[in-house]
Amino acid sequence: MQEFKDNWLPSLKNSVPPEAFGYTVSMYSIALEGWRRGLTLKFINNNQRRSEIDYSLTYKGKERKFSVTRGDIVPRKAIKICVNKDLTKKALLDAGVPTPKGETFGEESSDESIIQYSKRLGYPVVLKPSDGTGGNGVIANIKNEEEFKEALSYVKYDLNYSKLIVEKHFTGEDYRLYVIDDKVIGGFKKIPANIIGDGKNSIRYLMKKKNQERNSTPALHKRIIKVDKELHSILRSKGYTLESIPRNGEQVFLKTKNNVSAGGDSVDVTDELTDEIKNIAIKASNAIPGLVQCGVDIMVNKEENTGVILEVNSRPHITAHLYPWKGKARDIPKAIIDYYFPETVTNNDDNQPKFYFDFKSVFDAFQSGYAKEITIPDIPSGTLTATRFIVSGNIKGVNYEKWVRKQARSLKLNGYIKHLENDKSVVVVAGSKKSIEKFRNFITKKSSKRAKVTNVVEKSRKSPVKVGFEILDDEPTKASVTKTNTVANKPVKNTVSNKNKVRPANEDNTPNVSVDGYFPVRMKNPSSKSKSKKKTSSVKKRYNGSDELKMTKIDLKKVKKERDFYKKRFEAIKKSRSWRITEPMRKFSTFIKR
Repeated sequence: MQEFKDNWLPSLKNSVPPEAFGYTVSMYSIALEGWRRGLTLKFINNNQRRSEIDYSLTYKGKERKFSVTRGDIVPRKAIKICVNKDLTKKALLDAGVPTPKGETFGEESSDESIIQYSKRLGYPVVLKPSDGTGGNGVIANIKNEEEFKEALSYVKYDLNYSKLIVEKHFTGEDYRLYVIDDKVIGGFKKIPANIIGDGKNSIRYLMKKKNQERNSTPALHKRIIKVDKELHSILRSKGYTLESIPRNGEQVFLKTKNNVSAGGDSVDVTDELTDEIKNIAIKASNAIPGLVQCGVDIMVNKEENTGVILEVNSRPHITAHLYPWKGKARDIPKAIIDYYFPETVTNNDDNQPKFYFDFKSVFDAFQSGYAKEITIPDIPSGTLTATRFIVSGNIKGVNYEKWVRKQARSLKLNGYIKHLENDKSVVVVAGSKKSIEKFRNFITKKSSKRAKVTNVVEKSRKSPVKVGFEILDDEPTKASVTKTNTVANKPVKNTVSNKNKVRPANEDNTPNVSVDGYFPVRMKNPSSKSKSKKKTSSVKKRYNGSDELKMTKIDLKKVKKERDFYKKRFEAIKKSRSWRITEPMRKFSTFIKR
């Protein structure tokens, strides 16, 4: 995980577990905001992928159900209109909301009729599926008939979209605005994937470095810039290859698509929005009956202070608002919980220790089909405090960590114990002041039978603490790897059902999109090994690979460390009692397969 940026939300610092990275951040951040206010949080297993798991929040008998960012106040009719771009366009036009001129073509429409319409409309145009999501299949700024034919073939036959929309391209900047309760509370500009030259390193190196930063950002995890035909074609059109070295400060675009999911950057523009642009977005929300919250895609012409609505999303992801590449983060989760539970606006106490909840155990239980519902234990209440202890002595391999966990759980404390190097361990606990005082007496004056504690030093603890108490692995691996995995000190409430097994979810937390976008660029035998014959003054001929070699060695070191870790874990499993007991069954199974 990279260093937390000052422009991100303080409430999310060290509060999003790795299992909730990527698209799942949208859902987790809202659930976390409600849970921290004292609302009862329940996850519901409806066989959804990780980032779309349904959940509900309840306060004093009032329950609201959510799907990602959308609450149950939004009616089904509004959702239906937003999903269908043709219905969205009709609703916008009926309400007098500016939207690009265009027409919808069904499965019965011939390619020729679509092509002829694009010519009558006049280039540049946009081609997009009527029912696509996530920007998939949307092709903007098609400049001529040749590009349009290529785009039509791709969207209709490669992506298998039969119902299409052709509309006039609007020149401007691509914004995503978030509207709730007739207010625009966040907006960011979408910029295609790019790198900034430093005059020393290649495009390949700069892209790899940027991808490492993206991958360590909770919202951009696994949403990296990918090397594909589009990227090679764009570089080739500029006379570049991946080995070219751009001049210092030069911005090199690598994709034509603006989507953050395709490696694009998000730049917050909330404070720059004019009232006129905000009103267009609010009017678009009101054009769809009952749509009290939504994401609005709008093309903005800043010089003329005008804009046209491209799309309205009833369940938009808010990751780019929470972790913008540049600019100030916007607290969308707070605004959503404020709207659905206005009576809890003052429930958060910034002077109390921050808590967050485990998500891996929830998803694992749903994925295995073990549980239909899981209720997260309520956030600790009362006068709370947090602290940490550095314990020295002979405490490894003598069950000291289990003894500490037992004491912590008996006092309803949250936290963890983790063995460090040099015969030291760190113990973090958070809970009531009274329980902390009792635990302090335990850890400073007592220990497990075989342990020999020589010194205990107490230090302050300011970072959020995960509810429950766990024993973290002493290997230098990701924080998500643990020896024990508990949701909290008390058992989670769940309803077990074997009737509806859960479908395997996408492991990368991303929507199930087979192809990520398209580019209206003519390709001539694209190849990753192709070299550009075109010479430009902005590209140096010399290739400096020393930095790339250094990064490759670092990657290799990480792989070796991970290999050694899993090898050690495997050897431990082989020595376990359960492995020995099941050995006859494994041998019999092998014999049967033969």
